[in-house]
Amino acid sequence: MKKLFSAPRLLALVAITALAALALASAGGVAAQPGKGKGHAKAKGHAKIKAHAKNCKTIKVGFVVSGTYVSHTSDTVTLTVTNANRHARHSGEMAGATFTVAAGDAFILTLEGYEGADTPSAGDFVHVVGKIEVEKKKCADDGTSTADRYGELDVRKVVISDRDADV
Repeated sequence: MKKLFSAPRLLALVAITALAALALASAGGVAAQPGKGKGHAKAKGHAKIKAHAKNCKTIKVGFVVSGTYVSHTSDTVTLTVTNANRHARHSGEMAGATFTVAAGDAFILTLEGYEGADTPSAGDFVHVVGKIEVEKKKCADDGTSTADRYGELDVRKVVISDRDADV
């Protein structure tokens, strides 16, 4: 009868099994340590901390408002807001409100669809594009409202499009 396991084979099998058990035990120990992996913020003993000062910069995000024309001068445009993107809404521009582009903003005014002596009139479409400064939520003081995190608006472009029939 032939032996199933000889001494060298048995010794090699025991060594391989021991190494595999050791590798599993050490890998399990590293994974179980709090703060070592994806869920470190939820581990016991770790408090949620404010972002570092170097990450707390105000950023500029897109600001888009559109609506119907009310009036304009050489350096201001007034419209009734019908649509606004997320940042415009959060900064306080609501549908139905009147929005006036400030006289201090240097913006490009484009008139589209006007022929001859035709000028903008009430009901024409107005599209305002710009950038607005916003403080990141994680950097704001506790109790700061969303509208208070938004800063100065920089209007870059205003487009007024003719919507009435030309006479």
